[in-house]
Amino acid sequence: MSQPLRCVSPNAIIVGYDFSTGGVKALAFDLTGRTVAQVRLPTDLWTEGGVSELNLMQLEGQARAATRALNAALIRHAKLEYWLAAGVSATHHSAGRIDETLNQVRRAICWNDQTLAGYHAEGLKRLGGQDRAKELTGGPWAVRYSLSHLVKDEHTLSAADWERTEWILPHGPLAAGYLTGRFEFTSVSSAASTGIMDLRTNQWNRKMLDALAGPEHRKLAWDALPAILDMNSPIGKLVPDLLPNRHTADTLPWIFPTLDDQAAGLIGGGAVDAGQVAIILGNSAVVNSSSAQLPHSGTLDAMKLNWGPYLWMRCYSNGAQFVDVVAGKDWYKVEDDAAQVPPRCNGVSVLPFLLSEPSVGVEKPQVKWAPAEPAERPVRVRACLEALAFLLARAVREHEAAGQSVTRITVSGGMARSQLMCAILASVLNRPLERLVSDEGPALGAAVAALAGLESYLRKQQGIAEPYTAADAVAAMVKFRDRVEPVAAWVPDYARGMEAFENHLGERGA
Repeated sequence: MSQPLRCVSPNAIIVGYDFSTGGVKALAFDLTGRTVAQVRLPTDLWTEGGVSELNLMQLEGQARAATRALNAALIRHAKLEYWLAAGVSATHHSAGRIDETLNQVRRAICWNDQTLAGYHAEGLKRLGGQDRAKELTGGPWAVRYSLSHLVKDEHTLSAADWERTEWILPHGPLAAGYLTGRFEFTSVSSAASTGIMDLRTNQWNRKMLDALAGPEHRKLAWDALPAILDMNSPIGKLVPDLLPNRHTADTLPWIFPTLDDQAAGLIGGGAVDAGQVAIILGNSAVVNSSSAQLPHSGTLDAMKLNWGPYLWMRCYSNGAQFVDVVAGKDWYKVEDDAAQVPPRCNGVSVLPFLLSEPSVGVEKPQVKWAPAEPAERPVRVRACLEALAFLLARAVREHEAAGQSVTRITVSGGMARSQLMCAILASVLNRPLERLVSDEGPALGAAVAALAGLESYLRKQQGIAEPYTAADAVAAMVKFRDRVEPVAAWVPDYARGMEAFENHLGERGA
C-alpha cells in the first residue's frame, strides 16, 4: 500500500519541465496529476553538416521564458502561491560546455547527432572495447553517450576552449542551472547518460576518460564534471527574478535533481517496479523498463534511475518524426480510413529508418517500400504505423532476452493518442497496453520525481523516519485512461509480419 503525503500541502502545485529537441514544455500539475497550467515553446537546432546541436543561449532563454510565462499562467489561475517544487526532464546524452561566466563554450551535442559514430569507434578502441566499458561502468558505451562528444572535441575544439571550460553538463543540469543559478550539480540519471558514471556506485569513473587521446584533455574533462546529487536533495530555489510576484526567498519553489527524458518517461508512465515496461511514442521511439539488476545479456543501453533501480533502454531515433515525414504530419486525419486497410496492407511494407539505427545494424537512412510506395495515403499511414510497431516489438523482445519478465506495458507520448497505433502495437505484441490519462510522460515524470523528492526532504527536516518513495508519488499522480487489447483477427497476420520484418533486417546485417 502506498504512503500518503504527510508534509506536502494537498493544494500543492508541482511543475514538470520537459526540454526536448522538438520543443520545451512547462506544465503545472496538481497532486492528482491534472494539468492546471502549461507553457509550450519551440526549439531550433543547428543541423548544418549532419550535426544536431543546441545553442545554450537558446536553452537559457527557454528556461527563463517558460518560467516567466508559467508565472503569468498560474497568476491567472490563482495558483502561483501553491507552486512548491519543480522537476526537470531533458534529452538523454545531450551535453554542452560553459565557461566561468556561465556562457557557452560549445553548443550541446544532441542525442540524435549523426556525426558521432566514427569518434565513438575511435574512443572505444582506445578504451579497450565494450567489455572494458562494461567492466568500468556496468553497462555499454553507446554512440550517443556524451563521452563520444569528448572524443569529437579532441578533433574539433581549440586548446583555448578546452582550457576555459568550467563545466561539462548534460541538457537537464544546464536547464536546472539556468533556473537556480547553480551549475555544480548533476543527478544520477543525467550522469548515467554520459557513459562516464559507474552505474553500480553512482560515482564518476575516471578510467572511462582513457577513451581520450590526450592526458591533458582527460584532466580537463575530469575537472569539469559536476557533483552527483541525491534525488531527495534539492539543487536550490528558483532564482528570484523569474518569479517577481513571490516576495521572499522562503516562498520560492525548490528545483530537484533532473531526469534524462527516458527516466522521466519511465516514471511518468507509471513503470517503477521490475517487469513494468514503458513505451514512449515521441519523436524517438523508446522501450524502457526498470530492474534491480543490470541486463544479463545483449546490447540494451543500461542507465541508472534517481530512485535506485537500473533503467534498461532501447531508444530508436525513428519514432514520430519518421511517420510525420513519410506519411505527413497530419496523418491522423486519415486514421479512420487507415483502420479499414487490412493488416499488412495487402503486402505493402516500409522500412522505418529515416535516420540511421545502429542498434539494429542500419548504418544509414533506409526508407524503403516493398514492392513499391502506394498511391493511397491511408495505406501509407498504416504501413508506417505497422513498421514502427514491428521495431518496438523487437525492443520488447530484447528486454525479455536480457532477463526481463514483462508483467505490464504502458504506452504514452503524442502518438499514444492514436487508437490505431495502439491497437496495431498491442496486436503485434499480442499483449494489452495500458494507456495513460496524460500523454505528457516526461513532464509528468519530472513532476512525480520532484514530489517524491520534496516530501522526502520535508520528512527528513521534520524527523519523520518513514520513507516516501518514487512509487508512492506515482500512485498519487499517474493515472491510467484505458486498456488497449490486441485485435485477435490481426494477431496471426502480424506474427508473420514480424518475422518478415526481422528477415529484412537480417538481410541488412542486423
